[in-house]
Amino acid sequence: MIDIIGLILFFMLLLRFLVVLVNFLSKPYLNPVLKISDNPKVSILIPVRNEETVLPVLLNDLIKSNYLNTEIIVCNDQSADNTEAILQQYELTMAGFSYFNNEPLHEGWVGKNFACHELAKRATGDYFLFLDADVRLSPDAISKAVSHIHDKRLGLLSVFPQQIMVSQGEWRVVPIMNWILLTFLPLVAVRIPWFSSLSAANGQFMMFQADAYRMNQWHQKVWNNNVEDILIARKMKQAGYRITVLTGNEDVFCRMYHSQSDAISGFARNMHHYFGGSRLWLLFYGFMVFFRLPFFALFAQWYFLGASLVLLISMKVMVSVVSRQNIMNNLKLHFSQLFAFANIVLRNLKIARTRSMEWKGRVYRAN
Repeated sequence: MIDIIGLILFFMLLLRFLVVLVNFLSKPYLNPVLKISDNPKVSILIPVRNEETVLPVLLNDLIKSNYLNTEIIVCNDQSADNTEAILQQYELTMAGFSYFNNEPLHEGWVGKNFACHELAKRATGDYFLFLDADVRLSPDAISKAVSHIHDKRLGLLSVFPQQIMVSQGEWRVVPIMNWILLTFLPLVAVRIPWFSSLSAANGQFMMFQADAYRMNQWHQKVWNNNVEDILIARKMKQAGYRITVLTGNEDVFCRMYHSQSDAISGFARNMHHYFGGSRLWLLFYGFMVFFRLPFFALFAQWYFLGASLVLLISMKVMVSVVSRQNIMNNLKLHFSQLFAFANIVLRNLKIARTRSMEWKGRVYRAN
C-alpha cells in the first residue's frame, strides 16, 4: 500500500512537470509585429483608484508606444489622492486622451468591474484593451498585441505581466502566481474551444474584440465578482469565443506589490480561483506540497525522493525562464515561497469564514 501511495504521489508530480515542459517548449509570448492593412483602432481603457504614484509611469509608456491609432480613456473611480490633478495635466498635453470621474459605486457591484463597464460604454475602438494602472509597456507591446489578436482571430487576448520584484519579501511571494499557473495549466490548452475549466486570464492586461464585448458586456456579466478575469475567460469559452493567455516576455511588466505582507494579502483574496474556485483543491494542493517529500523520506523511497527533487528543480528552472525571473532567486527561496503559500492559504480560509474582504478601501462580500 505504501508503494502505491508513493507511486501516485510521484505520478502527480510528473504530470505537473509535463505541464511545465509544454509551457516551456510552446514559448507563450506575443508574436513579432505583423503588418495589418486596416490599422484597427484600439481603445485603451484604464480604471484607476488612488493611483497617483504609478499612473504617470503607464501614461508615459503609452506616449512612447509605436502604435498610433488609439484612444486612451481613464475612469477616475472616486480617488481621494492626487490622481485627478494628474489626469487633468495629461488631458491638456496628451493627444487622444480623456478621463471622467465615475459616479458612486452601484450597490452590489465590485469597483473595478463597474469602472470597466463604464469605460467600455465610452470606447469607440475596434479592440478594447483594459490595463491596470501599475502596468508597464514596451513601445512594441500594443502593436504586438494587435497583431496577435488579429492574426489568431481571438475574442480575448490576456497577458500575465513579467513581474518586477525589488525586495526580498516580494521574491518570497510574487513568483507563487506563475508557479501555480505554469505547473497546472498548459497555456496552449486555453486556446481549445472546449473545456471552459481550462481557462485563465489576467485583469491587468485584457484585450477584447470590441464587437464581441459590446454584444456581451463582459464586465456587467461578472458585476459582483472580485475575480472577474478568470470568470470572464470561462464565460467567453462557454460562448464559443477563442481566447489566448500569454506571459509578458519583456513587453508587459508590472510591480504588483511592494512588500511581502501586501502580496500575501493580495493573493489571499483569490488564490482558490487558481484551483477552479475550490478551496478543497487548494487545501489538497497545500497538503501535497508539504507531504510528498517527507513521505518519500519516511518510508525510504529514495528513488522517488531523488527523482522528485530533480523534477522540482527542473520545474523551477523552466518556470523561471518562461516568467523571465531570476532562476537562482527562485531556487534559493523555494522553501520561503512554500511557507508564504501556507500563509496565503490560511488568509484565504479566514476570508471564506468571515465572508468579507477589503480592497482599495472598500469592503466586498467574498466569492
